[in-house]
Amino acid sequence: MTHFDGKTATLCIFGHPVAHSKSPAMHNALFKALDINAAYLPYAPEPENFADAIRGFRAMGFRGANVTIPYKTEFTGNDGAPKLIDELSEISTFTGSVNTLYWKDGIVGGTLCGTTTDPYGCIRNLEENGVQASNKKVALLGNGGAAKAIAYTLVEQGNALTIVCRSIEKGQALADSLNELFAKAGKGSTVKAVTFGDFSKVSPEQDIIINATSVGMTPNVDESPLPKECLHAGQAVCDIVYTPVQTKLLQMAAAQGCKVVTGEGMLVHQGIESFRKWFPAETANKQNSELATIMRKGMQG
Repeated sequence: MTHFDGKTATLCIFGHPVAHSKSPAMHNALFKALDINAAYLPYAPEPENFADAIRGFRAMGFRGANVTIPYKTEFTGNDGAPKLIDELSEISTFTGSVNTLYWKDGIVGGTLCGTTTDPYGCIRNLEENGVQASNKKVALLGNGGAAKAIAYTLVEQGNALTIVCRSIEKGQALADSLNELFAKAGKGSTVKAVTFGDFSKVSPEQDIIINATSVGMTPNVDESPLPKECLHAGQAVCDIVYTPVQTKLLQMAAAQGCKVVTGEGMLVHQGIESFRKWFPAETANKQNSELATIMRKGMQG
């Protein structure tokens, strides 16, 4: 980031606030390591100016962008059609959430696309820790925005999914929508829903448990979405919360003999998935582990 010229590609993250984001450090570290002439900057447009910011992104020919709170849901209209951009991925159409903007076929100024890499970050984080989330029995805690995206990806990976929720009506609605969507695509899926109160009845049969709620996040560090009785030796337990790194849920899981996967790796791996959208040729021969190492060093300064 010491030299810029007329060929420097510009990328960014949109959020409000965004000063706390670790994405610039991660991506700029990759630019340096891979010798890519690009810069990644944080922008915090006011909500009333966000549409203008996206128009500016187009007009200035930015190479790509990430999107974080509160703007992830600004790209889908009430009818499910793309808003502010030209195309939505299937997963973003389903979830209504976008965290990555990129140009179709890499043609800057052409078709602007939106997708979410957040759930793939969760899957890759599991894989990095030796947990293969495919063709397994997986329990997903929560049915909010993060849970919805992760649920889609888990079903896509061929897992038998159980959604654990407070409201059985909302959980069943998500299960039904996933089963219907994948049935239309000619892919069988098995998605069920149970309440937290009933989860103990099916918890022993789960291979993986993923917490996609905010329960246990700072400052409520003494809270857990599940009691220890729902955690069984040999299971893998993952928390997407990464502040604190070792949540109450993960502490209990470790004590019960479970494999524990913290949430900090999810941030890195969703970033890798975004980066591959922007620079497919430059990353084609790079392993995720190599890219993750560079990103983590960048985050540490």
